[in-house]
Amino acid sequence: MEDQSSHGDGADETTRGYAPVGHAAPGGLALAANGVRLEPSETRFEPEVATDWTFRIVDEDGKAVTDFEEAHGQRGHLIVVRRDLTRFRHLHPELASDGTWSVEGLTLPDPGVYRAFVDVVLDGHSTTLGFDLFASEPGTIEARPNSSRRATAGEYEIELLTNEIVAREGSRLIFEVRRDDDPVSELGQYLGALGHLVAVREGDLAYLHVHPEATAPDSGRVEFGATFPTPGRYRLFLQTRPEGTLTTTQFDVHIRT
Repeated sequence: MEDQSSHGDGADETTRGYAPVGHAAPGGLALAANGVRLEPSETRFEPEVATDWTFRIVDEDGKAVTDFEEAHGQRGHLIVVRRDLTRFRHLHPELASDGTWSVEGLTLPDPGVYRAFVDVVLDGHSTTLGFDLFASEPGTIEARPNSSRRATAGEYEIELLTNEIVAREGSRLIFEVRRDDDPVSELGQYLGALGHLVAVREGDLAYLHVHPEATAPDSGRVEFGATFPTPGRYRLFLQTRPEGTLTTTQFDVHIRT
């Protein structure tokens, strides 16, 4: 599932809405948090069929919330991940004045159960709400490696250079983007920064949304600070823009105690 969204590149947005190490606790485990609730218009889809999808975020009285703050150039981020962690999509829904969010042509490419994460900022606080979406017909559960440190996207090779990651401790996740065995000469901005990282925990799909620290754009490297709340397996979805080309790659890490 490839990203099909548009983004702002304002450099001053990298510090709004997210702490340097991402959310303090994993989100997306519930449809309600911080006094608001996610209400999707539809949860069942036909595989490979584009569907115009809407949802609302309502308060405790059931009234649609309309006042959202921007984070990285957008008022809302929608992440859709299949529950076996083999499909990923990052979109930016449009918000109408009545509080209805809309996504044109949302497509779940394969049968299975997907988790939709809606990431917003309200009153200066990041909130992530989650809801399951279902694509009919039996799905195939694809195998994933216990650990993977290298990935390829077109002519680019991306490597996770960090070797050891410990639960509940701050970690620096360093990725290097290469072409023809050499670091790329330029990493362009994506969502106002040099990269974007989503980590999803195996088992319950707990969601961590992490943004990078300052890195030289000509180094070929992008670095993130993150704290993983528990041991276990996580899949990392990295989005970067080397030499103007948006790439999405996946990495599997096993976090130790």
